[in-house]
Amino acid sequence: MILKIKRYFLPWKYKVLSRLKNEEFRILDVGCGNESPFYLKKCYPKSIYDGIDKDLSYNLSDKSVNLINSFYPLDLEKNDLSAIKNNFYDFIIMSHVIEHLDNGYEIFTMLLDKVKKGGFIYIEYPSKKSAKFPSMKGTLNFYDDPTHKKFYDIDKLTNILRTNNFIVLGSGVKRDFLRIIFIPFMIIKSLIKNHYIRGSVFWDLLGFAEYILAIKLNRTDQTVE
Repeated sequence: MILKIKRYFLPWKYKVLSRLKNEEFRILDVGCGNESPFYLKKCYPKSIYDGIDKDLSYNLSDKSVNLINSFYPLDLEKNDLSAIKNNFYDFIIMSHVIEHLDNGYEIFTMLLDKVKKGGFIYIEYPSKKSAKFPSMKGTLNFYDDPTHKKFYDIDKLTNILRTNNFIVLGSGVKRDFLRIIFIPFMIIKSLIKNHYIRGSVFWDLLGFAEYILAIKLNRTDQTVE
């Protein structure tokens, strides 16, 4: 019961893992900084966690580094993904990475080969409307982050998925209603921890991000349960 409660408070990108009935899954986290291994393993301790990032020094403590099973130090704008096995992962997550790339569509397409049949892929990125949001430290407007390079189109990403034998299970504006309810507490936490209110506190309320969740089918599959 305690474990299930903890999962409600996971970052939303990990809540989608509840679709996997077997907790002994293999995940590839594209952009695994910000203590991502720690948060995932906290609620899915049986999972096998592989990660991609430029290097292990990006906001990863020793406790997170030690939880990574395989790490791929890749600059996605300079490297291909040939070192990563095809048809291998139960779940691939690419959350708030693609907007930092000029070649995001190409990398996204390559990642689809790494998903095993019956496996899932989840992508999340800033919506185009975020360019009209107020500017805040911690990013509320797309251009608050100088490393953001371009917007990506949900219809084009969806077409790439369908062309590569995926079915989209969910897509659109990402809203975690639990995070919306807890905005007052997140404001207090941000003030205590950062001494300012991070713009990301309001992402779910305003609809800062879009997402797509899709499953890879066998060639003969026509429907998904």
